[in-house]
Order: sequence, then C-alpha cells, then structure tokens
Amino acid sequence: MTNQQQVENKAIIRRLYNAFNAGDADALEALLAEDLINHNPWMSNGRAAAQAALRQVGTMKVDVLQMVADGDLVAIYGHYKTPTEGAGMDFYKLKDGQVIEHWDVRQEITPPNTTVPVPSAS
Repeated sequence: MTNQQQVENKAIIRRLYNAFNAGDADALEALLAEDLINHNPWMSNGRAAAQAALRQVGTMKVDVLQMVADGDLVAIYGHYKTPTEGAGMDFYKLKDGQVIEHWDVRQEITPPNTTVPVPSAS
C-alpha cells in the first residue's frame, strides 16, 4: 500500500470522527461498508446498526489525540465524552474508501497509577 493510500485512509477516519462529533448518521453511508464487521460485543454488525446507534446517542464527542496508519489499518487514540467520559483505542480496516472492520477498547480516565513498593528479596 502506498503512503498516499495511508494518507487517504486517515482522511476517511477523520471524516468519520467529524460525523460522530456532529451526530451526522447519514454521513456514515459513504464512510462505512454496508456489511461492516464490528468486533465490539455491544454493537451489531452493519452500517445500518452504526447509523441507528449514532442516531440514538445524538452526538458522540471524541477528541482524537493520535492517529496512525499502516497499510489498510488506521488506529486512533482518543478521549470520549459520550455517553460517558473515557479513553480508548479504535482500530479500523479499510477497503475501497470505506471502513470494513472495527475493533475498540475503552476505559475510564483515572488518575495516574501510584508506584507500589516492591518487597525486597530476603
């Protein structure tokens, strides 16, 4: 895959997050494959399911903090503010200008971990 294709794939994902932030479920028509495979156990497969979920939520406020492309994959790290606040990673596989697969992991944003002393060996 060419560097130009990776740039184009990142642009598609930027448009996807613009649609999420605007609550524009109709924009998903061009961005997601009709037979999208969603590896999130709380989401159904298919573009129509993604559109229905976005319509139900209204807007999905996400600050994309990092985006990386490698071949036909794009990964983002972001802070999500809808429906609850958290941090997450999303991974997208693209083909012919549309997302064909999606994986994600999210967690609450918590204070940094504190260092726990390690017991000394006796």
